[in-house]
Amino acid sequence: MKVFAFVFMALASSFVAASEWQPITDEKKLSSLFSNTTMRTVLKGNNEATARYNSDGTGTLKAWGDEFTRQWKVENQQACILIDKNWQCFNFERNDQQYRATNPKTNQQVLFTVQSNKININEPIKTSKGGASTPSADEIAKKLANPNTPLATLNFRLQSRQFEGDLSNASDQSSTTLTFQPSMPFGLENGDMIFFRPAIPIVVNQPVFNSSNGLFEGESALGDISFDLAYGITTKTGWAVAGGVVSSLPTATKEGVGSDKFTLGPELLVAKLGKNYVLGAYPNHMWDVAGSGTKEINLTSAQFFGIWLPGGGWNVGTTPVFSYDHITNQATVPVNLTVGKTVMFDGRPWKFSVEFNYYVERSETISPQWMLGFNFGPVVENAVAAWFK
Repeated sequence: MKVFAFVFMALASSFVAASEWQPITDEKKLSSLFSNTTMRTVLKGNNEATARYNSDGTGTLKAWGDEFTRQWKVENQQACILIDKNWQCFNFERNDQQYRATNPKTNQQVLFTVQSNKININEPIKTSKGGASTPSADEIAKKLANPNTPLATLNFRLQSRQFEGDLSNASDQSSTTLTFQPSMPFGLENGDMIFFRPAIPIVVNQPVFNSSNGLFEGESALGDISFDLAYGITTKTGWAVAGGVVSSLPTATKEGVGSDKFTLGPELLVAKLGKNYVLGAYPNHMWDVAGSGTKEINLTSAQFFGIWLPGGGWNVGTTPVFSYDHITNQATVPVNLTVGKTVMFDGRPWKFSVEFNYYVERSETISPQWMLGFNFGPVVENAVAAWFK
């Protein structure tokens, strides 16, 4: 076995004279560089990526806590790697103990050494197209579209709402919510996942009706923290299934922003993962189980999602959340549109998206008429999984 230690950098022509680099055009020698070879590099945040390339032209890249398929071939005196649906071909050269691979289409260069049982780690490729030991933005986007993804993320949702209703001045009310929702899935030895996803909201200018004077008061505070704990599996046939519990805690720091109730209930997830789409549903139900609040909670919610992945890290679709309050017999039905893109910033994947809701069924007293949201977050090292290594 050979171990590739990659040092990724732009090489100025002044560093090494062109005559010192000797082209490797023998296809048997090029094949030997990839056959039964392990390649290692370090991603952003000291996350190691390891790619194993087999003699039959297949390969597997492990990075960011997930696996990505690879294929390779040698033709026309070049070594080529299949990343998602695109072949990247490189010219190879050697200079003493160093090797250099150059993509003639982009002039991207990779400098590496071949050493037995020795790993040299340096700066990785930072392009969104990925490489032999680095996933592309499009590959990351498809992994993030899986509700049972093992990728760890720090998600932020900034949502602005405009209200409408029969109460006086209801149509003049608006609010903004910033929700932090990290996801640190824990992978089991059999490949299944355990998910714990808290959601911590900060509410700004939430309209609270004062019945004594008939006026609205805007409250800004920490809201009720919710979370779910689920066990999920993803089958080889492209099905993602998960089940668990969903709950919320009475953590609101101002009256009227939260319910003053503990809630608890079941959740279920079923999704179909296609080559360039994801379809699924995520229903759950919550009851109040304790707390000092006077409001009863008996709420059914269901998020339906249909996501199309056209390539280039883009995703377009709809992810509406329907709900039905069994206490008031009131349904909330939105029309939703979501557009997002996964990009690489300084070698780290980030996902950005914009969503819009228009509520075609809502409470007549006061409720959001529309919502505009901006969602963003990076893929990070899974600190929770690292505790159990």
